[in-house]
Amino acid sequence: MKLLILGVIAIVMLAVSSGAACTWDSDGYRQWRAEARARALEVGESAREAREAAREQAREFRDAQREAWRAQRDIARERDRIREQIRDQMRDFRRDWRYTY
Repeated sequence: MKLLILGVIAIVMLAVSSGAACTWDSDGYRQWRAEARARALEVGESAREAREAAREQAREFRDAQREAWRAQRDIARERDRIREQIRDQMRDFRRDWRYTY
C-alpha cells in the first residue's frame, strides 16, 4: 500500500514538473510549432508540384495516344481507299474482259 501511494506521488510530481517545464518553455514550443508548420508548407508545396507534373505527364501521354490513334485511323482510311480503288479496277477489268480479248 505504501508503495502504491509512493508511486502515485511520484507520478503526480512527474506530471507537475513536466507541466511546469511546458509552461516555462513556451518559446520552445512556439519555435517547434513554427518549424513544423514550415515543414508542412514545404511538403504541401512539393506535393502540389508533383501533382502538377503528374497531370502534365498524363496530358502528354493522352496527346501522344490521340496522335497515334489518328495516324492509325488515317492509315486505315488510306488502306480502305486503295482497296476500294482496286475493287473498282477489278470490276472494270471483268466487265471489259469479254470485249478486250
